[in-house]
Order: sequence, then structure tokens, then C-alpha cells
Amino acid sequence: MNAKSAVYTNSDEEFREICQFLNALSARDPFMSWESGRMNYWRYTIHGDKDPQDSFFRDNVHLWRAENKTIVGLFISEYGDSDFFVEVLPEYRGLYADIFRWTEAHWAAARTVVEIDVFSNDADKISILEALGFEFKCHFENKRVYELEKMDLGYTLEDGFSVQSFAESRDYAGRVELVQKTFDNPRYVQENLKGLIASPDYIGEYNLSVVSPEQKQVAYCVGWHEQAREYTGYIEPMGTHPAYRRRGFAKALAKECFARMKANGIRQVEIASRAE
Repeated sequence: MNAKSAVYTNSDEEFREICQFLNALSARDPFMSWESGRMNYWRYTIHGDKDPQDSFFRDNVHLWRAENKTIVGLFISEYGDSDFFVEVLPEYRGLYADIFRWTEAHWAAARTVVEIDVFSNDADKISILEALGFEFKCHFENKRVYELEKMDLGYTLEDGFSVQSFAESRDYAGRVELVQKTFDNPRYVQENLKGLIASPDYIGEYNLSVVSPEQKQVAYCVGWHEQAREYTGYIEPMGTHPAYRRRGFAKALAKECFARMKANGIRQVEIASRAE
């Protein structure tokens, strides 16, 4: 099947097209690693402080369109560093060779090392990458799946600590400080947080914090509904301030978020984390 490469403009319409492509792919490809929710988080949170016309978007996304102009392939870099992802409709898997040739000739040309995440049992994509000279580097991430009907969702917190939705305090400065400390990310600013809240998929009751007796946010998580699977949700991100770890705060957040999701009809929740 024929498909041609196309420059990404980052228009709202084109962004929605990509999300629709990813939602359709989600029902057909068990090995996809870039979902519509991640696309939302990428545009509205990670890069929410950028002007929509910033060259970053054009430089780090590229599309492949069928003869009828529908999107059938996607190249994207999350941070614009050495990382990239490729998603393709199953009937267009022959595009992989073209996509990786484009990647090598254009995006990777100015980089000394490039990295792509793949599932360990995605034999087709791994064989293509190995033929192109890619080598295994490390086990990077785990994905855990929780069946809410089977779980005890009760939890306890230390005296004086509580779980609150972000809307209860709207403490932007406190959340920004928490994210910066949790992930050692001084680049995270209030515009990133405001972008998260402006995301089309955002659900305020799942944006949760553990708050100390001094009203300081010490841990947080954000839950989402999976757009392509009606009864599925996920939590991303989740983190605890380094000074407050190993005290059960993340577990309490997860269970509170699970309970709220379950009340809204969600049956299964996924959480991805860096490999231990």
C-alpha cells in the first residue's frame, strides 16, 4: 500500500487526527507504545510551555499518509533528545523501512546516538531494527495491570496527612516544587502544569496529592481514562518527594485514584514505571 511522508504542522486539527490514528491502532496492535493519552501529555504538559508554532513540534514529529490522506504512520520524539517512537497501522508495516530511512537521513543526522523503546516480544519491529544496526541497550520500563474488582482499595496514612484533589488547594507553586524535586526536573514550570489541566482528556478528580499537616504536597499522581478502551484507565505520572519516600504515600494515592476510577466504571488500570 502506498503512503507518503508529510510534515507535521501542530495544528489542533492535525493533533486530533493523530489521536484518532492512535486510538484506532490501540485496538489492533498490542505492542504500541505511544497512545493518544501520551500524545495529549506530550503536547499539553511536557511541552505546554512552548508556543504551538515552535519549531520543536515540526522537527520532532513526522507523518505518513495514505492516498486518501489518512494518517497511517507516525514518528515522534518525546523530548527531542536521542529518544524516538514509531507507530504504524498493521497493514502498512512495510512502511517501517521508509520511516527508518527518513529517521536516519533527517532526524538522526545531527545526533551521535538514537534510542527507541519496543516491547521485548515485538519480534517484527526488533528484527527490522537489528537489520538496521540497532542493538539492545537495557530493560527500560515495566507495565503493571490492576484489576479493580479484585483489589482491596483501603489505605491508611500517617496522622495529619491526607489525600486531596489538586482543585481543593490549587497550589500551583507547591505542585511545581514537588515535581521538580521528585523527578530532578528544574525545567518544569507552572505553564507545564496549566497545560496539563488544559488537556482535552484531563479529569480533575484524578489529579491527586498527599498533603502534609503543614499543607505541603509531598506526593502526587494523575489518572486518565483510556480513550480507545472504554473500561480501562491509567496513572501517569506518579511520584513522591525524595524526603517522604518509603512511607506508603504512593500506594495510598494509587488506591484513592483506583477507587475514584472504579466509581466511574473503570475496571482495569495500568501503571508504567522505570525498570528496577
